[in-house]
Amino acid sequence: MLIGGALTFVAAVAPTGLTKRRPSLRRGDPQREAGWFRKLTAHHFTFLFSFAFLIYLITQAFNPSITVVHGEGGWWIEKIQTPFAQWLPTSVQSGYEPMNAFRVLEWFTASFCLMWGILIGVTRRQSAHIILWSLILSGSAMGFVAILQDITDADKVLWTLKSANVNFWGSFFYRNQGAGYLNLILIGVGVLYFYYAKRAADRAQTGGPHLLLFLLFVLVVSSVALALSRGGILFGGVLAVVFLFLSALQYTFARFGNRSSWVISGLTGLLLLGGAYGAVTQVDLQAIEDRFGDVSATIENAEHDARVLSSKATWDLAQDELWFGWGAGSFRYVFPKYQKEYPQLFYIRYHKKKQEWVGRKVYHYAHNDILQFLAEYGIVGSGLLLLTFSSLLIPIIRSAPEHVLPALFLMIGVACILAHASVDFILNSPAYWVALVGLFAALAKLFCLERLRSRRRSS
Repeated sequence: MLIGGALTFVAAVAPTGLTKRRPSLRRGDPQREAGWFRKLTAHHFTFLFSFAFLIYLITQAFNPSITVVHGEGGWWIEKIQTPFAQWLPTSVQSGYEPMNAFRVLEWFTASFCLMWGILIGVTRRQSAHIILWSLILSGSAMGFVAILQDITDADKVLWTLKSANVNFWGSFFYRNQGAGYLNLILIGVGVLYFYYAKRAADRAQTGGPHLLLFLLFVLVVSSVALALSRGGILFGGVLAVVFLFLSALQYTFARFGNRSSWVISGLTGLLLLGGAYGAVTQVDLQAIEDRFGDVSATIENAEHDARVLSSKATWDLAQDELWFGWGAGSFRYVFPKYQKEYPQLFYIRYHKKKQEWVGRKVYHYAHNDILQFLAEYGIVGSGLLLLTFSSLLIPIIRSAPEHVLPALFLMIGVACILAHASVDFILNSPAYWVALVGLFAALAKLFCLERLRSRRRSS
């Protein structure tokens, strides 16, 4: 992913001379005559915040204050003298395998290079469409492969790779991350659906790419339901309900008063609903009910739930290094100290005969990305990440007057991502993170170009 992101950035900044031969751009157009640096400064907030975050991670990586020591009894952590200064952001010194600050820096660099490459290199809406369709089609294909694996009772990932986790889904070794990734694809499918549906309505067309996107949405939703990931099903269900409500609303207003298209539109709608019904009937609703269990009992015992306790311990961890955090990739090394304060979290079970806790639980992630990010990057680092994504969302929000439903569905999708990340560790999957950044960057660029096109028309 780092190589791919770097190549994307290099391809975007490399001089090719293609813009001079492109007749679609007018003389004097900044997209034609500006160099790559000027194009990047057109998105200067996104660039500055993301670049500052990478500098922040580099500072953490080269300024460790704690080291991991291995011995006969296992491993432990010890304080060390920082190479630079204690008041600077610090980290935990450990090996690349299984995790350290340099490993985290690698996939953040990959995602941001991809983002910069898209923001600089994409100068036409067609290019943005190609990027978005490539992501959506590959994600939908992954969801379909996951369904085939479920139907064939595959015991290996992609029928070839042995997985230590029996609950894999598609190409993901952990079904919760696989379902989270598919929900991200749902957001992209939904935004493009409303974008193309509006364009078809403006052109008085009864068909269009949005019909294919509707079927892809149903396919991906079915895959999420079959994954039996509680978080995936919950937030995927929210996205599905909102999508169906908004699409029905848009469809009604688009066809209202246009009697000549009612017959064709009705037949198309029945065909789509028939395909959706056929896909949904393949979902095992009883398995979903068993997976969720007794919801009321779960709510009553929420305070004793392992993920709730993990979030509390992570908050305790974050408070001791609130401004700069413990360092990228440091969670699994520092967390055990705070985990001890919660016996139900630290031990596997309580032995009734021995009247003591036994076993030992190991946590590599907090199952709450929001608090884990705060614990590792602190207020400063988490703030830079938040500002980076906020700056990507601004072009889409500014286009809301012309593209209300795409912007609204995206905002609901962002809320679902944050809510899902607060109960799982989807953002700590490099594949998910890079796809998330790429999707947001491509959508931001598409709506920037849409606003530029509208401005040209009005002038």
